Amino acid sequence: MKLVATDDQEIAQRLKQRDANAMAELYDKYGGLLYSVILRAVANQATAEDLLQETFLRIWNRIHTFDVERGRLEGWIVTIARNRAIDYLRSLRSQPAESGTTLEDLEHSGLFITKETEADRLTRRKAVGAALERLNEEQREVLELTHFQGLTQTEIAERLHKPLGTVKSLVRSALKILRTSAVEAGGTSR
Repeated sequence: MKLVATDDQEIAQRLKQRDANAMAELYDKYGGLLYSVILRAVANQATAEDLLQETFLRIWNRIHTFDVERGRLEGWIVTIARNRAIDYLRSLRSQPAESGTTLEDLEHSGLFITKETEADRLTRRKAVGAALERLNEEQREVLELTHFQGLTQTEIAERLHKPLGTVKSLVRSALKILRTSAVEAGGTSR
């Protein structure tokens, strides 16, 4: 048990140092768990895949807020995934038929059951690493400023002395690369 906590602490430290391989390891270790939490909530594979990618992007960009003294990495990332699913469900309140899962259902521990195999985890791990490597420096920079530092796209444009449209394009293209990589890794197409 202590070994798992130490591994997670090491992964968290490497993520804080912006190690893309650490993100791939995190995805390998917890991707199935997070996917099952999200899928159970939204009841749609394509949506769950998108939300999973957004969850890992948030983890990558907000890892600096994780404090090993306040809790376990696993709990922190599950909370991020759960919150992302809740945010999505709240956005659908005008269309309640989209999901059969209530917000209260998200509290049940049965949501944490995963059936992902080791081969699936390895595939996801490689996909995350490859996706992060596909981003160019400008794309990484705007995503880090958006999510890691919480800046708006307007603030980023001012800071980088770039047109707002350029910043928006960089964010869009980076997210598209991450989503495309997720689809390729999953063997599905949209």
